[in-house]
Amino acid sequence: MADKFPALDVGADVDENIDSDFLSREKELLGDEFKTENDKEALNSDDEFTEFNEQFPEVDQTEPAQHQQPEAYEEPAYEAPRDLGDSKALNDWKERRDLEIAEREKVNARTKEEIVKKAQQTIDDFYENYNTKREQSSQQVLKDEEQFLEKRDKFLSKGTLWDRVNELTTEVGETSSEDRDKSRFRKILKNLKGKEKVPGAGGY
Repeated sequence: MADKFPALDVGADVDENIDSDFLSREKELLGDEFKTENDKEALNSDDEFTEFNEQFPEVDQTEPAQHQQPEAYEEPAYEAPRDLGDSKALNDWKERRDLEIAEREKVNARTKEEIVKKAQQTIDDFYENYNTKREQSSQQVLKDEEQFLEKRDKFLSKGTLWDRVNELTTEVGETSSEDRDKSRFRKILKNLKGKEKVPGAGGY
């Protein structure tokens, strides 16, 4: 059986057939342009084929991919605020603000001046009224004093002492006290009235 059916190198034949078919198709498509002086040498060079496999290994033989390190986080660049010092809108706002502040200060100063003026006027009126009333009171006291002295001098200039005593007792009238009888005393005073020669008629 072995003599009739010798062992077949299937793998070698398949590779040779694939290479032959591939080269045949390339020759048919490219013609003479496909031919080079080194064609045979390129196909039979194991070193170059090995180098190619090392540079481009099959997918199954590749090493497992290494874990990719996450990229370091970088903070976004700080954007400096824009310089608004020369902004027209900002300058207009500052100008309006300064005007409003100046106007408020003017109003406050005027209001304060009015309050101070009113308070000063109130104080002046108080002292003026006080001085006026004090002056009027002083004048009234002097007037009352003059009237009293005038009345006293006039009273003392009339008649004798007993005449003046009779006048005073008449003005006073009867007292409410009933524990003493004053009728006799009154009778004596009436008898002394108008007599300049009786004791005490001159006032001493």
